[in-house]
This record gives sequence, structure tokens and C-alpha cells, in this order.
Amino acid sequence: MNEGNDALDKKEQRNLWTSIWLEPRETVRYAIDHKTMKYAIMLVIIAGLFDVLNAATQNNLGATFTSPSFFIWLIVLSPVLGLIGWWIGAGIATMVGTWFGGTGTFAELKMAFAISYIPVILGGLIWIPDLLILGKSLFVEDFTVSGWRLIWQFFSGFVGIVLGIWSFIITVMVVAEAHRISGWRGFWTVVIPGVLLVIVLSIFFLPFFFLLF
Repeated sequence: MNEGNDALDKKEQRNLWTSIWLEPRETVRYAIDHKTMKYAIMLVIIAGLFDVLNAATQNNLGATFTSPSFFIWLIVLSPVLGLIGWWIGAGIATMVGTWFGGTGTFAELKMAFAISYIPVILGGLIWIPDLLILGKSLFVEDFTVSGWRLIWQFFSGFVGIVLGIWSFIITVMVVAEAHRISGWRGFWTVVIPGVLLVIVLSIFFLPFFFLLF
């Protein structure tokens, strides 16, 4: 009898790092039921590091801040920034989801967001060849690359775009599952906070725009 239960437990075990890509709802439900918050925090900290590195490249911080100590501080602070963003994002999604009939708790939404970071972490592995091949040009906009480095830069950028789109889809689906709502309701739960943020920032900065022009 015990052998049968052991076989069933093994069957029910799920590799989150592979199943998240095609079965996000089943994967996050498994994580909510079986994974600890320590596991979620680990994912958030690792993803936070890659988020900070991505922000540094997108904003060409290498041209503004040339000191190595600046990037060391970024790496040190990345876990803190990642955890803060995780808590805020999960809290907002918990509240907004209730507008669409969602019943997910704050803890469930935190786990959902943490699991949605798995593609970010796996995609972040491309940073290793990026740093080896492109070096400083990752952080400086005007840095010229040519030949096979240029080909790699286009390939790396294309992979980043595909992963970004798929990561968004996964985020929508895991939020929907955590709230036990449809995918479309999960979509609006994720999108509405961003739209409201843009509106608020536009209202705040609009007077400064007219003053400048």
C-alpha cells in the first residue's frame, strides 16, 4: 500500500522549471500547494539580480556611472529591490483581482509572482555569453560593435523579446490561477495597475511638460 502511495506522490511531483512554459496554471497551483515561501524568496532574489542588470543596459548606465563600485552596489541592492517589488506587485494584484471575483490570498499571489520569475531567471542565463561576447557595450549605447558580435547582439535581443512576451503571458495565467478566475480576468488584473500608474504619472508630469515647452 505504501509503495502505491509513493508511486502516486512521484507521479504528482512536477518540475516547475520545465512545466511553467506550457502549463503555467497547473505549475503555480502545484507550487502554492507544495512549495514554501523560502523557495519563492530564492526565486525573487535571483530574478531581482537579472532585473537590475537589464535595467542597467536599457538605461545605458555604463555611460553615466563608470565606477565599478556603482555596479557592485547595484548587485548588492538587487535582492532588496526585488523583494520590495515582489511584495508591492503581489499586494496590488491581490486587491485588483478581487474586482473580478478573485479569491486568491496575498500569500498565494506572492507565490504566483515568484513562480512567474522562472522564465526571467532562465532567460537571464544569456547574460553569461552576453558579458563574454559584448562586454562593456552592454551598458553603453554609443559603444560600436561589429561582425559576429553584432550578430550575437541581434540574436540576444530577439531572445529577450520572445522571453519578455512569453513571461507576460505566464504572469497573466499564474495570477489567474492564484485568484481562480479566467485568463481574461487575470489579464486585466495584471494590466489595470500598469494603466493606472501611467495615468497617474502622466497627470503628475503633464504640468512640467507644459512649463518646459
